Amino acid sequence: MSARTGSGLLAVASLWATIAGATSLPGLSFEQLTDRSELVVTGRIARSWTGWDIEHKYIWTHYELGVSGTHKGSAAATITFSEPGGVVGIEGLAVAGAVGYQAGERVLVFLERMPNGYLRTTGWSQGKYDLDPAGRLHAESTHGGMELVSLRGTPHADTPLRTLNGMSLADLHARIVAHLKSQGRAR
Repeated sequence: MSARTGSGLLAVASLWATIAGATSLPGLSFEQLTDRSELVVTGRIARSWTGWDIEHKYIWTHYELGVSGTHKGSAAATITFSEPGGVVGIEGLAVAGAVGYQAGERVLVFLERMPNGYLRTTGWSQGKYDLDPAGRLHAESTHGGMELVSLRGTPHADTPLRTLNGMSLADLHARIVAHLKSQGRAR
């Protein structure tokens, strides 16, 4: 084993140990999810690929989304967003709770900007919704095996994400616009 491979495996092992110990995920409200997100878009996953980050420390899986609708922010016809983990050559990184997407999948995603510049699903799987043929939202139900916990001090007026399940895309869009307007912000 080369020194580079050994150090890469050590980095993966230490990241895995850090993430594997985290079994709880702060549960977000609709308002928190919307506020944290730079973009909220709908579309179809066109393709995915894996690669190292610029520092060659962590592997990321990148997804190309053909955008069919923008509900917050400004998006091009296609965007790329990324999730931690994947396999490059013989090296791999598994991240508990990381969100996965499949080519052809039709989704609505809440996306936030990471310090490395990548867009990523906001709140882990809380920011991913499958869209059925009728344009209704269906939440990711597993959360990657992580437990959602309420944050202390969360305002009671906030809307639980479970209320979005089964909602039409048009109703969600109206809710996002109304929330942003109540905050004095444009879409």
